[in-house]
Amino acid sequence: MSNRHPKARRTKRYTPRPIHPPMIIASALVLGPLIAILDRLEIDGTVNVDERGDPILQDGDGNWYEAAGGIEGLIWHLEMHAARHSVSLPLDGLRELERAFRFCSPVQSSTIRKLRQAMPMLQRLMATADPEDQLDLLQQTRIKAAMEPSK
Repeated sequence: MSNRHPKARRTKRYTPRPIHPPMIIASALVLGPLIAILDRLEIDGTVNVDERGDPILQDGDGNWYEAAGGIEGLIWHLEMHAARHSVSLPLDGLRELERAFRFCSPVQSSTIRKLRQAMPMLQRLMATADPEDQLDLLQQTRIKAAMEPSK
């Protein structure tokens, strides 16, 4: 049996979806300092500190920043991403590390273990995310940081 009514032609023009190349470098720039801190904690149990004794981290450009504030900003960024895309992210280890650095308390081995387990998922998330979305999240994080009272 043949079809008496031929299928109507598609009139909508084909437009391919934009392909986002993986942001491997961006992932390394964002999470690299955190991985360096974890490596240093596992090797000799120390972190870099400033003249006041507060933990600091070095970004990919060689600039030094307060570690607690930098990690807090990363947590905000990842929380906004999770809320925007309805995903669950393993951020407990990051929160524990931020608190340890904020209050200059020892970093527990369980915290390092949580971070090591979470790191592949966070790296994959950062590498495969939409660049425009990540820039928007970065801007939102900067706005939130500017509105927060300094600690």
